[in-house]
Amino acid sequence: MSTPRRWPLHPCPGPDEALSSWLARVAGVYGLPVQDLLRHNLGQASVLADDPAAADLDWDPPAAVLAALDERTGAGLGELRRMTIAGWVPWLLDTLEDGGQEAFDTYVRQHSVLLAPGEAGRSAVPRWRPWLPERQAHPARRICPVCAADPDRGTPLAARLPIMTSCAGHGCRLKPDPDVAFTALAGQLPPEPAAAHAAAMDRRTYQGLTTGLVTLPRRAVHAGVWFRLLRTLLDELSMPLSRVGARSGRALERIWRATGRPVRAGLKVWRPFERLDWPRQEAMLDAAAITLHLAETGAVTARGTLGPLLSPESPRAVYDGDGPARAAYHWKRAQEELSAAIAAARTDPGTARQMLAMLTYRCRTLASFDRERQDLIDLGIPAGFLPGAGELGRAELPAGQP
Repeated sequence: MSTPRRWPLHPCPGPDEALSSWLARVAGVYGLPVQDLLRHNLGQASVLADDPAAADLDWDPPAAVLAALDERTGAGLGELRRMTIAGWVPWLLDTLEDGGQEAFDTYVRQHSVLLAPGEAGRSAVPRWRPWLPERQAHPARRICPVCAADPDRGTPLAARLPIMTSCAGHGCRLKPDPDVAFTALAGQLPPEPAAAHAAAMDRRTYQGLTTGLVTLPRRAVHAGVWFRLLRTLLDELSMPLSRVGARSGRALERIWRATGRPVRAGLKVWRPFERLDWPRQEAMLDAAAITLHLAETGAVTARGTLGPLLSPESPRAVYDGDGPARAAYHWKRAQEELSAAIAAARTDPGTARQMLAMLTYRCRTLASFDRERQDLIDLGIPAGFLPGAGELGRAELPAGQP
């Protein structure tokens, strides 16, 4: 077991915290803006200024910035990298680059969950990266009101992604960062509890983000499998009913009816999940959570290649062996039969000779033959009933003896 890292001069990063959030908390300890911390304490202002994209500390900060942070804080490059989107390649996404059609077909359409294999067909997606909005778009971060009220809690990296609708720790719905800030100023309102099915799905996502594994009804899977399963399911829930078979269409109608929303959340023209507005993304995530619940309870059958992971494995009959009473019965019978054979050998020379032959059949030496014969004599069988080695015919001698 490794020795826990000590953080004597600055706060410890949370298990799911974004790098920008942690640096803001560190800078707050010294009463500095983050940019001043980077400029005066790390000497990395020029590196960030030369590349505007590098200024996004949660995306893929320059290696020089991470190295300087590691040197000054002792956080470790691996820990710092994990606090960025780039650190989640290839678990959350295969690459930071725009993979386009090939990336979409591999990540989303290679497998299936609710639909039968191949039923989703092919959709034209010229530009695409999983879970990530367009680089020029800056959607408001969605955070937990309870976590935001705690000064020792940072902002999760997942707050930038449309991947969760509730806080795994507090079970309340996430809210846009500006709304949470306004509520705090106006007088805090009680947080809104998340639906049970949404909270259950988000706990699995959080488990994947913090441990690398996700526990599903059939077995635990790697976080990368979970993110791809969830993204595939979201894609299937956006399918027009005219594009799928009758059986899948009925399943989709049942799921959307359970959400209380129109089919496809009212989407008229298909678009990938990443290009939907947040209200529709939230509706799709809610439908995915309901699908997982219905599949786990057997109300809906997930017919895809990944579908079996969502339902518990059927119990299989396993032979539990003989019960104690039956085993005791057989042991008692064996003892009784052995006692009867010994009793008969005490009065019948033929039985005694057969017993000696049986016990010495595998003897390789005369010494071992004599030991077996003496054991029978000790049991009360007359020595005269038990011929010695010299009195036996060739066929009765121990194996290997002349």
